[in-house]
Amino acid sequence: MNIKILASFLRTPRLASKLALMKDLRALSRLHFLYAAVDMGLLKVLRIPSSLQQIAPQVDSERLELLEPLLDLGVSVGELSRSNGVYTLEGKRARVLAEEDADPFAAYLQEAVSYHGSVYVELAARIKGAPLGEYLERTAGLVARSSRTLEPLMRVFVRDLVRERKPERLLEVGCGSGIYMRHAAEADLALTGVGIDMQEAAVRQARENLRRWGLSGRFTVLQADIRTGGAELGGPFELVTLYNNLYYFEPHLRPALFTGLRTLLAPGGTLAIVSLMRGDSVSSRNFDVVLRSTAGCAALPDSEETMRQLKSAGFADVRMHQIMKSEHFAGVLARK
Repeated sequence: MNIKILASFLRTPRLASKLALMKDLRALSRLHFLYAAVDMGLLKVLRIPSSLQQIAPQVDSERLELLEPLLDLGVSVGELSRSNGVYTLEGKRARVLAEEDADPFAAYLQEAVSYHGSVYVELAARIKGAPLGEYLERTAGLVARSSRTLEPLMRVFVRDLVRERKPERLLEVGCGSGIYMRHAAEADLALTGVGIDMQEAAVRQARENLRRWGLSGRFTVLQADIRTGGAELGGPFELVTLYNNLYYFEPHLRPALFTGLRTLLAPGGTLAIVSLMRGDSVSSRNFDVVLRSTAGCAALPDSEETMRQLKSAGFADVRMHQIMKSEHFAGVLARK
């Protein structure tokens, strides 16, 4: 660089802060590359090093003039390497996203870039009164996939809960794919129960999964809204669960929800709630902004308020269990 140009550059006001911002924007370019590479299946193709001409038909590319600069961007951000016209997976992020079991993390990346990104693009207008975003229907499948990033933590929590409380029957509210019913079933081979979900697609998926896992004889899945009652669910239950869905209920409606769930419990039964809670971590505060920007969602629950609401609904022995303290990810157990 020319000495005069360098000297002028070094006199730039707040240079360190501006360089830090440019570093962040470089990280954003990396995420944009990874998003596109995941979306088009490029990373799985590159598990075998390939040239542009070899890659193109495998990703259905009809525009090499767009595919080639994307590949070169991957090289610039360190996720790909190129030698003699052959592209190879290089960066640790690209390598892990190319693995067969990486779908939850690929989905979380896609959720962050597309769903969360849209929230922030529209946020200034919404703060001034524009309508909230209608994201739920079009992101439901993506969120269901990305939520499985929590499965290693949830698996331990669910299995320990079932082994400790020894319920005979379980009601899972918002059962999604049915994966947590599976973990509960594996923790106690005698456990039976019911899963409910409002989304028809989720109900179909849960039923098919339970069939594949050999559990359809032990668990029934129904399309139902817990807010409209529960007589048809066939209680009482020794354990009722709400996993990662309390923020679909407005805070002022939660006491009535808890009261209704208490009526479905057998004497001494347990209501188990797991959620990211309101807190000071980046994940918590970002997710709170996203939820409050989404029609049909509500604020992240506050842990102390949730415990007070449970006690006012008649629950005894209400306890908080920190699953991941640094991220304010917690379980609340309340006994009838």
